[in-house]
Amino acid sequence: MASVAANPITSVPMPVRYLVPAVALLVGACAAALPGYSPPPFKEKHTAKLVGPSGEMSSDGRYELSDNEKERDCKRTLGSMQITIARLKDPAFRVEPSAVASTLQTGSATVSGGSSRGADRQAEYARERARLDAYNRLLASKNCKTLDIDAELAKPPEEVGKRY
Repeated sequence: MASVAANPITSVPMPVRYLVPAVALLVGACAAALPGYSPPPFKEKHTAKLVGPSGEMSSDGRYELSDNEKERDCKRTLGSMQITIARLKDPAFRVEPSAVASTLQTGSATVSGGSSRGADRQAEYARERARLDAYNRLLASKNCKTLDIDAELAKPPEEVGKRY
């Protein structure tokens, strides 16, 4: 009887048969890259100014602007004012928390080392109002359009929904 020659392909285990073309494809893909090409970095540095530290309240109740706030242009300052006014007019901001909630927030901040900011709504409102006045003074010093804060706060809050 005639002997059949052994097939060299069938003598190689199955995983190796798949591994060789995969390696060939990978080497070919690496060789196809353009010379001098380097991909962009994964995380690019932000060029926009991020919000910096805010100003501080002085002992006489005036808001002292931070350097970052003083450097803002009229459009950004006016936008910040409009956002603050909308937040002050929001009904959720006007609701006073219960005495228990305020005490728990202040107590937990003392124990955990966190901030008790926001526990006193009246102090928070006074700070925001003083900030609005300081922003208005800044706009006036830059010869920009100022806002009538009292008139804006007297308007009812805008309805939530589609605005365009």
